[in-house]
Amino acid sequence: MENNTGGVLVSSNEEARLENLKKYKILYTKTEPYFDQLAAITATMMNTPIAMINFVDRDVVWTKADQHGQTGKEMERGMSLCSLAILNESVTVFEDLIKNPVLVSNPMFVGESGLRFYAAAAITTNEGFRVGSVCIVDKNPRVFSEEDRRKLERMALLVRLEMNRRIAAS
Repeated sequence: MENNTGGVLVSSNEEARLENLKKYKILYTKTEPYFDQLAAITATMMNTPIAMINFVDRDVVWTKADQHGQTGKEMERGMSLCSLAILNESVTVFEDLIKNPVLVSNPMFVGESGLRFYAAAAITTNEGFRVGSVCIVDKNPRVFSEEDRRKLERMALLVRLEMNRRIAAS
């Protein structure tokens, strides 16, 4: 179940989700080679120019890693598809973003530099909260297969396992 808060859809357990995310001490942290490598492997494996590991905070979506090993990018939560991806148990896929009338007004998807394809698997904690996503993006529309879905879900699981390892070690 979702609520609309300030134009942003949030889950009915948003406060508990945010508390759970804090437990993992991953938000706003420095770059880490493991996450950078996972993002790079995802881009290569999925043959996309963009792959990111993002975490959804209260007002922003924060990038832990992308295919270039960069961390710390932030996007307003209402502008990021990752904020929608964490509402879904299954992989979120937009094979051609301009065919979705709700998204056409988003500046990320209009104009020459517009993005056309998006897919994301939610990163779900052991406690069952969807706190972020592993997403792939392309400037061209694409067909997303069942095998693609399984690959993206595996990458999200690897992120979860590393998050668990980090907090067990602390």
